[in-house]
Amino acid sequence: MEKSESKKLIPLYLERLFLEETDETHYIRMPQILSFLETKGIYADRRTIYAAVSLLNTIGFEIVGVQEKGGYKYHHPSKLFRASELKFLVDSVAASKFLTEKKSKELINKIKSLGSKFDGQSLNRSVLLNKRIKSMNDKVLRNLDHIYAAIAADRQIAFQYLHWNPQRKLVSKTGKPYVTSPYAVTLVDDRYYLIAFGGSRQELRHYRIDKMQSVKPIDGKREGRSLFQSFDIVDYSRKTFGMFGGKEETVRLEVKNDLAGVFIDRFGESAGIRPNFKTPDTFFARITVHVSPQFFAWVFGLGEGVKILSPETVIDEYQKMIEKVLGRYVR
Repeated sequence: MEKSESKKLIPLYLERLFLEETDETHYIRMPQILSFLETKGIYADRRTIYAAVSLLNTIGFEIVGVQEKGGYKYHHPSKLFRASELKFLVDSVAASKFLTEKKSKELINKIKSLGSKFDGQSLNRSVLLNKRIKSMNDKVLRNLDHIYAAIAADRQIAFQYLHWNPQRKLVSKTGKPYVTSPYAVTLVDDRYYLIAFGGSRQELRHYRIDKMQSVKPIDGKREGRSLFQSFDIVDYSRKTFGMFGGKEETVRLEVKNDLAGVFIDRFGESAGIRPNFKTPDTFFARITVHVSPQFFAWVFGLGEGVKILSPETVIDEYQKMIEKVLGRYVR
C-alpha cells in the first residue's frame, strides 16, 4: 500500500486503539500512538495525528486530551456500555441454560470486545458460570431468527414440537407439523417461550422454543390479530405458572401476613390485597391466574399460610388433586 493510501487508515486505527486501550480512567500518550501506528507500517507526525483526532471528534467519536506535566494524555471516556452493564450481559449469557458452553464463551468474548482491555480483565470472573447445566444445542437462537422474521413479515409458521421420552430423546408425538400465528416471545425461568394464536381450538397458546424444530415461515397471514391488540405479555406471564396453560380465573385467598411479600413479588400491583379484620394476622388476596396443577403446587408450597376461598370449582379441583396424590401413598 502506498504511503498516502496507508495514512487514510489512521482514523480507523486510532478508533480501534482508543476503544481497546483507553476508558474513563486510562489514558495513552503521543509516543504510544505513534508506536502503535508503526506496528501497522504507518509513520506519521504529530500534526497528522491531531488532524485524525479532530476528524474522529467531528463524527462523534470523542477523544479528550488532558494536559499534564510535559505534554498531554488522551482517552476515549464515553463507552457504548459501562463496565457494570457489560458484566450484567456476560452474567446473563453465562447463566442461560439454552446455550451450550461453546456458544456462551463465543458470545461472552464478543461482549468483552465492546469494552476496553481493562473491562475485559474484570469480566473474566463471570466465565466460571459456564459450568452450569445447559441445553444440548443452540437451536434456540436459530428458532428465534425464524420467529422474528415471520412476525416482521406478518406470516404464520410451521414447526415440529418435541417432547422428552424416557430414553432422554426429544421426539414428536404425532409427526405432524404445528401451524400457528406468532406474536410475541417471552423469557420465563430462563427459558424462551413463543406466544402465538392457533392450535385445534384456535386460541392463545405458548410453546417452549428449545423444543421447536424445523421452524419456518409459511405463506399464510397471521390470524388472531384482534386478540393481541390489547395483549399484555407481562400480565400474561404473571398469571401463568411455569408457562402451563389453564382456564383463567379470579381466585380469592386468605393469606398469613408474613407471606405478603410472596404475593407482591409474584403479582405486583395486580394483586388485590386487603386486611382481614376478623383475623388480624391474615389478609385477603384476589388474584387472576391460569388455574393449573402448577398453580396448585405453588399454593401447596406455601403450606398452611394460604387457603383458597373461592371459586368453589377451583377449591374442588385443588381437593381432587391432593386426594389423588395422597392416594398414591396409602399403605
